[in-house]
Amino acid sequence: MAWTKAKSAVVAGACMLLAAATTSVVLYQMGQPMRSIEAEWSAINGDSGQWSIANGKIRAHTSNGDTIFASRQEYGDVTFSAIASTTNREASLAVRLQDANNGYLIVFAPAKTPGNADGFVRLIKRFSGDETTLATYQKRNLVTIGQTAKIKVAAKGPLLTVFLNGAKILQAHDTAFTSGYIGFRVYGWGDFPSDATFSHVNF
Repeated sequence: MAWTKAKSAVVAGACMLLAAATTSVVLYQMGQPMRSIEAEWSAINGDSGQWSIANGKIRAHTSNGDTIFASRQEYGDVTFSAIASTTNREASLAVRLQDANNGYLIVFAPAKTPGNADGFVRLIKRFSGDETTLATYQKRNLVTIGQTAKIKVAAKGPLLTVFLNGAKILQAHDTAFTSGYIGFRVYGWGDFPSDATFSHVNF
């Protein structure tokens, strides 16, 4: 009887340890990226008041131009993704940023936002503030996506590959930047503000 009780206690203890370990993994996978972003990222264009983090989501608003929220750590080869959504303009990712005027942007502008009937995804190089489009995805099925999508960019050497909801849609070679910061960008002005939300961030 004593042995049975001891065995039950051991099994119960093991289950509790397993549950605790599982919880730790879940909390790390779900929570740690957000805690790291809040502590280690900052606005490098615009101001910090345009960005907020709560309930596992990063929210942005601007009506006076471009604002970028970026890591302080630099990355070379990196895969960076997020669930991006906007109700009015764009929700964009950035990789290999040198500063606010130099790096690569992945602009997600969903269909049926103001002035943008069909929607598009663009891979843009920003060099000394000037922007060059490296590749554009603008097809009929983008209209059916609505205003939320999983955007992923993989930067490996000179190759930049962009995925939309798991499907590869854009690819370009460019040697201007080999490493830099990662982050998010929104752009809006006056009567056409940009409000965006980013969640499920992975890098």
